Amino acid sequence: MGKKIRWIWLISLVAALAAIGAQGYWLYNQLGYENSVWAEEIAAEVRKAGEEEFRIRKEEAQMKKATYVIERNSKYDSEELADKIKNSFGLKIEPKDTSSLISFRLNLNANLPEDSLFVGVDRAVVEYFNPFVTSRLDSVLSLPLAGLAYKIRPLAEEDTLGGRNLPAWRYVSRDLSHSTIAVSYMFAPIDRKGVWVDVVLPLHPVLSRMGGQLLLSLFLILLVLTCLGLQIRTIWEQIRLNDLREGFVHTMIHELKRPVQTLKMFVSFLNDKEMRTDEAATERVLQDSMFELDNLSAYLGKLKDMICADGQATLLKPSSFNLPALVERVVRLTNVPAGKEVVFSTAFPPDMPDVTADPVHLANVLSNLIENAIKYSGPEVTIRIVVLCNGRQLECSVSDNGFGIAPEEQAKVFEKFYRSPHLRDRQIPGIGLGLSYVRQIIEAHRGSVSLASDLGKGTRITINLPL
Repeated sequence: MGKKIRWIWLISLVAALAAIGAQGYWLYNQLGYENSVWAEEIAAEVRKAGEEEFRIRKEEAQMKKATYVIERNSKYDSEELADKIKNSFGLKIEPKDTSSLISFRLNLNANLPEDSLFVGVDRAVVEYFNPFVTSRLDSVLSLPLAGLAYKIRPLAEEDTLGGRNLPAWRYVSRDLSHSTIAVSYMFAPIDRKGVWVDVVLPLHPVLSRMGGQLLLSLFLILLVLTCLGLQIRTIWEQIRLNDLREGFVHTMIHELKRPVQTLKMFVSFLNDKEMRTDEAATERVLQDSMFELDNLSAYLGKLKDMICADGQATLLKPSSFNLPALVERVVRLTNVPAGKEVVFSTAFPPDMPDVTADPVHLANVLSNLIENAIKYSGPEVTIRIVVLCNGRQLECSVSDNGFGIAPEEQAKVFEKFYRSPHLRDRQIPGIGLGLSYVRQIIEAHRGSVSLASDLGKGTRITINLPL
């Protein structure tokens, strides 16, 4: 059974870790996706800023008066392209007036579509009359990139060679704390002049975008861990209970040995014809036999109450009886193990009234307290039982000179199955039900139990019952 439980625990642990790993992998990919979406948005803002920078320069260039001639050999009509340039700049073309003629040469790719050629020439002319400066682009970028660190740097030589098209943006670096993207802006594409705008993208805005997803994932991970923890706790409880079951039979044999031996002694007495002639002794033996049988029945009932009927009300059969006589009987029938010397002393008030309670359960309570006092003491045991009446309250205390209980364990000894790990003799029998049973019975009588103990000096347990 234990091996099977451990396998179940191992499989559950692997399944939980796999689920957490899958959730973490999904979050990592989602983080990368959200980061890419944000990078696209920032790149779009940079491109918009570049268009705004070009618009400003173009307006300044249109304020200048100049005449220029475009010479080009292509499949397009030169006059048609010249008209587009004229309409774009509002410049007057006067090829005959050579005094104001400005001439510059552009190397155009004749295979480019007309729109691309027009854009390239448009930007080239603006660049000629009003050259690009980094400070103007920086002033335009300051608003859309507010709160972000960025810098403008020229295109590297390897970016300007080869005739290839540059990407709109690309990652420069990526790590868990932040990413850096480089956005290209070609202010003179024909001459392959441009800049990179490096923008640092911190992680916290991405996490803010993923707030709902992160909370849901965190909840699911905590739920899985909680379920795993509860399952592990349950499995360990099952293992612990299984260990208790294995020792239960041995403990039962030990706990039932005393009443069985006592009854065997009484039967031997009754089997002797000569002893039976003493009517007074015979009557006392019969009464003690019935008392011991009631104790045995109550002990079995205690096991049922403490193990099988947890949480249900304890059934009591109250009656009026003389408590000193009950105490004296319990003391007289106490089984003292070999190797121990026990001295009892009792004290009762002179006008002790009869008590209304369940005598069988109360006798078992006293028997448990006395047996614990003997069990957890040295070879010489002194047990003192004191009964007091305080108004409508009955107080009964059982004290000993035993090992004592550590302060940190005193609140635990009334729990089911609790046994101190610091017992001087680990071979002391028991399953930790005695004091739990005592508390259950006394509380069923609407009473209370208290404990006072000093290590090495002894323990006093006091029960209070309403009269």
